[in-house]
Amino acid sequence: MLAVEAATAADVPSAQAIIDGARQWLRSRGIDQWQDPVPDTVLLRDAEQGNLFVLRQDQGIAAMVTVSDSDSETWGVESGSAVYVHRLAVSQTHRGSRLGQRLLVWVGQGAAECGAALVRLDCATDNPGLRRFYEQQGFRHVRDVSVTALEGGRQLASSLYERELLR
Repeated sequence: MLAVEAATAADVPSAQAIIDGARQWLRSRGIDQWQDPVPDTVLLRDAEQGNLFVLRQDQGIAAMVTVSDSDSETWGVESGSAVYVHRLAVSQTHRGSRLGQRLLVWVGQGAAECGAALVRLDCATDNPGLRRFYEQQGFRHVRDVSVTALEGGRQLASSLYERELLR
């Protein structure tokens, strides 16, 4: 059983630390994903809107995920009922613990309970390991798009994935 809970503003520094650890790990593998900083204001907004969730273990945050009911910037205006996953990350101290997989299951269960038909997410096109992971979790590649980095500067190649939920 996962003890996932809504994050608060006080969790933003820990969430940033998880993202920073992932950024460094990805950079060491030559992957461009998350190399642009996620502004604190984005995480704070996610927390204030009740969209940022954390998994606490060992007196700290072991993993995080942002869940929302729209993502027009990446997916465009889509019809249908979907839940969108962003900033799914596991702390470096918990790598290999299957927390990412377990959080995706948690998101899917919550989405199904709310009547959503799909869980959607995206990742860097040049991240074959993450793409393979999502496909192993039952996500289907939909298309590749170009998105603007959070701070607005550059365009990033992003692969969109979705998984149908059983109703």
